[in-house]
Amino acid sequence: MKAILEELPKAKSLSTKKNGTKIEVPIFLQEKIGKGMKIGMVNMNEDDDLSEWNIYGETIPINFDKVSQFFNWTDLFPEWIDEEEESDVPTCPEISMPEFEAYDKMDLIVANLPCKYPLEGWGREVLRLQVHLIVANMIVKKGKKDWKLKSRVLFWSKCRPMLEIFRCDDLVKHEDDWWFYEVDVKKLEQKVGLPIGSCNLALPLWEQGIDKVYDISKMEQTVRSKTRAKHEAYATVLHSSESYVCGAITLAQSLIKSGTKRDLILLIDDSISARKRHALAAAGWKIRTITRIRNPRAENGTYNEYNYSKFRLWQLTDYEKIIFIDSDIVVLRNLDILFNFPQMTATGNDQSIFNSGIMVIEPSNCTFR
Repeated sequence: MKAILEELPKAKSLSTKKNGTKIEVPIFLQEKIGKGMKIGMVNMNEDDDLSEWNIYGETIPINFDKVSQFFNWTDLFPEWIDEEEESDVPTCPEISMPEFEAYDKMDLIVANLPCKYPLEGWGREVLRLQVHLIVANMIVKKGKKDWKLKSRVLFWSKCRPMLEIFRCDDLVKHEDDWWFYEVDVKKLEQKVGLPIGSCNLALPLWEQGIDKVYDISKMEQTVRSKTRAKHEAYATVLHSSESYVCGAITLAQSLIKSGTKRDLILLIDDSISARKRHALAAAGWKIRTITRIRNPRAENGTYNEYNYSKFRLWQLTDYEKIIFIDSDIVVLRNLDILFNFPQMTATGNDQSIFNSGIMVIEPSNCTFR
């Protein structure tokens, strides 16, 4: 992340006036858009000068109530919820959204994305998250799609938009403080359906007439066939020692017994002997050799010295989705349902971080870099 931010130059397409900021259309975008467009404007100031955009069509402000400055990231991940409070159902803090039904279809969404970098905690500003979610929902609900089911989004920010929501594979152009995306709407639709924060996951949802934490019927459903299975796999990683070889063998056998038809991919480095590799292959793993990646924050000889080797999972680009499972885990029932979930899907751990022992990822060389 530090490397990404260091390479961002200052914007050249903006000029400041006494009555606000003149926001000019970036040159590269002028070649990609026509005229007579409907352009949704998110989080622009009332006194910003958008006159140049009006050449290309109608600019439409997307109205919403900004979250309070006292709304903190940790509020989305409470340590506990009082299920015995007076209301019928315990409440979680809400992130306000626009009334989407009030808007027509948009040809382009343009958003002013907050960025307080390098202040501590800049990436966990709730207003920043709110703008991301508004843009994402506008695309899914009101964005015009091309024949590839993609919609166009332009962010104005010195910070890169959240990779968790806007995939780097969808980034078409980055110039100065402009980030132009052609977004895969189907993949984004999976993400906007997810609960925001752990608070909503912890509620007794059945009291609201919901008997499932997450309704997979709303997700992109593709034919469950051998063709799909070829594009999905389970994976684990062994590096630095042979301590977890027996665990990996047990994991493979438990996955096979669960009835999955997906490939089992094992990433190993040269610390695993030929004899152990043979045993792992016999257990069901398809073996691929990697060069391990050192964790620059770890001390020499510690257990997590090379745990950044998990990043190699994103290089498995012959698969669309990977379910990573640590090699000290035994699978007791079929987990194929997790392939319906988007990156990053994982279990919460210590409030607002997650446990990487089991996680759903979408391989991408762009993300790996």
